[in-house]
Amino acid sequence: MSFRIKRCMAVARVESLQLLADRAALFLIFVLPIFQILLYGYGISLDPRNVPLAIATDEPRLVAPAMDAIRGDPSVVLIGGAGAGGTAEKAVRDGRAMIGIEVGRDPNTHGVLVRIIADAGDPAEVKPVIAALGAGIWKQVAQIYAEDQTPAVNLVWLHDPGGRSSWVIAPGLVGVIVMITMLFLGALTLVRERERGSWESLLATPVQPAEALVGKLAPYMVIGFVQTVFLLLIIHALFNVPLPPATWALLAATPLFVASYLVLGFAFSALAQTQIQAVQASAFSYLPSILLSGFMFPFNGMPAWAQDVGETIPLTHYIRATRDVLLRGQGPMVVWTHMLPVLIFTVLAFSVAIVCYRRRLD
Repeated sequence: MSFRIKRCMAVARVESLQLLADRAALFLIFVLPIFQILLYGYGISLDPRNVPLAIATDEPRLVAPAMDAIRGDPSVVLIGGAGAGGTAEKAVRDGRAMIGIEVGRDPNTHGVLVRIIADAGDPAEVKPVIAALGAGIWKQVAQIYAEDQTPAVNLVWLHDPGGRSSWVIAPGLVGVIVMITMLFLGALTLVRERERGSWESLLATPVQPAEALVGKLAPYMVIGFVQTVFLLLIIHALFNVPLPPATWALLAATPLFVASYLVLGFAFSALAQTQIQAVQASAFSYLPSILLSGFMFPFNGMPAWAQDVGETIPLTHYIRATRDVLLRGQGPMVVWTHMLPVLIFTVLAFSVAIVCYRRRLD
């Protein structure tokens, strides 16, 4: 059969009319991107702010010229004054600071020795500050008191002995992958049945909204849990990310994290008329989860309103839990602390999903 432009244009006209009649799709295509540009343009910054920093030295005169400069630097916030030698490293190990500066003397050459101890568990926050410290103010201050000797500046990464980016990125990436998978699976549940014509059969059954929600999402929760276990084993085998004993607590909390995005996707599915609407709504949800959770950009570098939004996102707390357990080796209690906001989000999302489903029943 010959290809006819006229027939092609006729099909294109019908498709265009259908698209123009779909106001929800037009809103998702043209209005939401504008909102996203405003949200992320004002909310995301590559410059870290208020990174906790501790300074320690047994010779206060070595750090005195830099104290005022450090206090005036918006990228860091000084924890106390200059403590005794060893206290800065302890502050980083205890989690009270993300960067510690130990200024002392080399026992062999008696030259100034600057040790920068950095917490590698949050690379987006720490690495830009470390780059500035290593190349800037502390090397200059050390030179002032180095008595014509070249100062030594040593960088020590805690929780990342090899200094590899994959080590610190992989735990957060587990949460991101599971989040995207669960969000789209939940978003396509009901809308897929509506397009297939099986939606009416479901409405004719005596199944209650809560029963339908739990029953539909239960298989996906199993999938999400298995996927998490599989991904943890992969990052352990490929990148040597440790799996300490407290990993069991992280796995026990994973179904809650999985459920939070499943029920959110279910709400999108109950509201959407087509699969493309459900996918577009899901994209609007997972972008802030990735961009405002601290996974890619410094969390403390965002304005206060963006941090408030980020604190409501389940991925933010799950990434913190994975980093605390897998990288910092903290115990099970830290997982439950991080999961409390996720539980609140899941309960609220479940309520919204039930309301949306009831509206469809009516």
